[in-house]
Amino acid sequence: MTTRITLFLIVLLAGVTAFAEMRSPLEVAQQMGMSEEAIERVKKGEVVVEELDASSDKDLSIALVARIDAPLAEVHAFLQSDRLLEISTVTLSSGEIDTSTFSLAAMDLPDDALQRLVHDPEDAFHMSKDEAALIAAAAEKGKTEALEAYRGVLSARARAYWEQGVAGITPYAGKGRSPREDLDHANAAAKKLIRNVQVLAELDVIPSKNSGKATHSLYWAVQKGRDVAAPVLNHRILYAEKDGEASIERRFYSGYDYDSLQIVTGILPAASDDRKCVVFYLNHTYTSQVAGFGGGAKRAIGRKLMQKELVAELERAQAAIRDK
Repeated sequence: MTTRITLFLIVLLAGVTAFAEMRSPLEVAQQMGMSEEAIERVKKGEVVVEELDASSDKDLSIALVARIDAPLAEVHAFLQSDRLLEISTVTLSSGEIDTSTFSLAAMDLPDDALQRLVHDPEDAFHMSKDEAALIAAAAEKGKTEALEAYRGVLSARARAYWEQGVAGITPYAGKGRSPREDLDHANAAAKKLIRNVQVLAELDVIPSKNSGKATHSLYWAVQKGRDVAAPVLNHRILYAEKDGEASIERRFYSGYDYDSLQIVTGILPAASDDRKCVVFYLNHTYTSQVAGFGGGAKRAIGRKLMQKELVAELERAQAAIRDK
């Protein structure tokens, strides 16, 4: 049975204006529908997995809650290391995007990835037909020109997203391949539960017009997963107070494998001991590979694989902090 709470979103965002106004996160979880058995497991140090309804037929959704015996700053550092974001991948290179220029001149591709880009841009990475045609024309002149054209395509995507928000995302070629629609689904799922005006605003904000109450940044990365290296573009939002913090990680471009993702995490210090925190984690990952016929079974398998890796990563974090 799908729980009535989506962990972090309700516990952290249920109508309060400051983290300090909340009761114990586990007390709130209990009031909002988390079972006594699940709460006891969290107290004992287990990583608890809660079911979520899929927001679309492309959605691999999962929610986790765990206790980590460390101060807020240490738990924050762990989450900012991207270890709960980049499962099953290795980051080859990355950098922050300067939103005054949107230059991706520092982004390079491994030789095999560049060769695939030159040979067949649309097959190599996710992009629109117009973007693929632009890169294909440049590729006729050589690898250097093809890479520069791809950098330009990604730079334009970053600029459009920064200036227009989710509405500025160009769909990929192919039926149902729209990160914009995916992320609209992710936001709609969150809005069913969020009551905090500030966090609602951060979900919908156009990054270039943000209020300044949270920090907004864009960054690129080249990652290797399933033996394929590909670029991604991310938007990170961090809303922090001394008594807790919330972050939203939105992948508005993914070059390979899945189409997009949105991860919401929250950290709340335990009411009785600020050297212990409860971490709430909500992940919506969208991929056309689980849509269509047999999608329910495909999503169930995909969730199990994600769950195994995410739980293992949180358990490693708990052990590392405990044994240091």
